[in-house]
Amino acid sequence: MKTVSRRQTIWLGGAAAVLVAGGVGGRMLLRKRYAPTPYDDLIALVHDRDAAAQIGETVLAEVEDFEPIARAVSLRSRIAGRPLAVALTEDAAKGRLVEGGGWVLPETLGLICALAAKAAG
Repeated sequence: MKTVSRRQTIWLGGAAAVLVAGGVGGRMLLRKRYAPTPYDDLIALVHDRDAAAQIGETVLAEVEDFEPIARAVSLRSRIAGRPLAVALTEDAAKGRLVEGGGWVLPETLGLICALAAKAAG
């Protein structure tokens, strides 16, 4: 029976830690990074920031007088810590809808996308 030296044990443990960190943390390191904005808490509610910005461009073309700060304050109070899906369902039930590029969206989602577009531009 072969014994494992203390040095080999430390080396194997370190290699295992690197592999685990690479598997879990590697995805975090490779994730696309964006410049911080005052709207990151809202934009983070959508999973694909780039797609949201594209949709947001079409929404901005339809919305008059878009003031990002005022819209962000309004959206934060509308969502108020609830899941986004709840706010979107409420928008649909109350008829709060916006159009962008031929798509009809719940207002909350459309405005978050518009904030993403403003943040990207």
